[in-house]
Amino acid sequence: MITITDLAEKLKEALEKGRSGQFVRENPYERLGLKDNPFHPKFRPNNEDVFIIREDVLVNLAMQIGNAIRLYEENDTTPFRHLLTHGLFGCGKTSTALHFTEDWAEFGFQDYETLYTNLSEWQPPNEYYEDYGASSQVLLTYERFLDKIRQVSKPLILFIDDLDYTVTGNPAIPRIPEFILDIEKRAPHGVIIIGLINSLTISILSDADQIISQANTLSEMAEAEDFAKKSRSFFSNFNPDRFFFPIFSKSEINNLIDKRLRVVRKSSDLFSVKSIDKIAKYSMGLPINALDIASACLTELVAKELDKATASIVTKVADQLGYSTGIKLVDSINHDEVDEKKALSPQRRKIVSYILESQYRDRFFYPKKHLTGLRSSDLAKFIDVNLSTMNYHIKFLTETPNRILESKTDVHDARSKIFYVDWESPIASAVEILTVYHKLQPGKYNVTSQAILLPRRETE
Repeated sequence: MITITDLAEKLKEALEKGRSGQFVRENPYERLGLKDNPFHPKFRPNNEDVFIIREDVLVNLAMQIGNAIRLYEENDTTPFRHLLTHGLFGCGKTSTALHFTEDWAEFGFQDYETLYTNLSEWQPPNEYYEDYGASSQVLLTYERFLDKIRQVSKPLILFIDDLDYTVTGNPAIPRIPEFILDIEKRAPHGVIIIGLINSLTISILSDADQIISQANTLSEMAEAEDFAKKSRSFFSNFNPDRFFFPIFSKSEINNLIDKRLRVVRKSSDLFSVKSIDKIAKYSMGLPINALDIASACLTELVAKELDKATASIVTKVADQLGYSTGIKLVDSINHDEVDEKKALSPQRRKIVSYILESQYRDRFFYPKKHLTGLRSSDLAKFIDVNLSTMNYHIKFLTETPNRILESKTDVHDARSKIFYVDWESPIASAVEILTVYHKLQPGKYNVTSQAILLPRRETE
């Protein structure tokens, strides 16, 4: 047992070392045999084995890109040569695009050149939105991007990530028609654009005509018609056959965790087999969630001086981060329970999906409004119920421990509150899955229970 005297001596020694410049920052992962956190989203070691091969997804996307090349070669001015791809946030769209661009030379298409850019990395911090038009840094990024296009010596295949930012445009990144026109003018040998967007964007823009029919006032009608025009101008630039990225299967999530560990350690004995199965379950099939849970488990091992993550540790971490509630929401997709006190009913699913879609519209389409939620009175109007009924639904959605919605005081009306989904929480991923599953056409986008519901997917 350590005594106060022993501790005092150690502290004195440490102070002297620090004072004499002998301070060395300890690596918290060193005890586990790791030099870094392999589950950090930005961790990209120079090892091709890290990439999770999704053969069916890659082959189908390659066929779509090949068809875009065929259309381009038949008529290099047709707008349908451009391809629109979409999927849930964190489902692997970016990794797939980087795989195509970085390994393009190996595919044998030496007569084409590839380029990748991510529009979300062009954006200034949110607090600078009011001065967006004066953001010389973003404008400079745009010019440098166009300069790269001018310098290509072959027909260009351009992958543009987070193309959502061009739906309505702003002074730094113009609306999609002008954006594509700028690119086409500067590509000396022609260009094929592969746009990557979120499935929520597809869902919201596809509802544009329905929004017009629901408008009541002249101002609402004008805004709805303007939104519909933006929707049509966005889709008209791309081939109508859009590519949907499915979520990961259980075996793919297992493979992801295993490969991340192999990069930094010869054996993957930091996680038990059952613990990795639990991570696959709570991730909801989204790699970014799996990495988040695994990273939190690693932190738990460091903090508690444990040697291996067990299934119980994963469950504890998932509960703390909110993934347990998320997986319950995903599991409710095919279960329209009638017990309003125990289940996320269809009406409540409609409410949370509507709130998330509204937040998403304000985030990408009207960024200067700073809206982060909806009032209960507005929700009642949308669902077509009275305020007391809406408050009954909302109460269930804001109760702990299964809270889905957050709330804040409405500065314009002390009697009401504004409700929102925490965009950074696992609940947002679950609500996004619910929304996409119900709003997109299952047959057209292959959005089926096998593509979305992880527990019901085949493991291999």
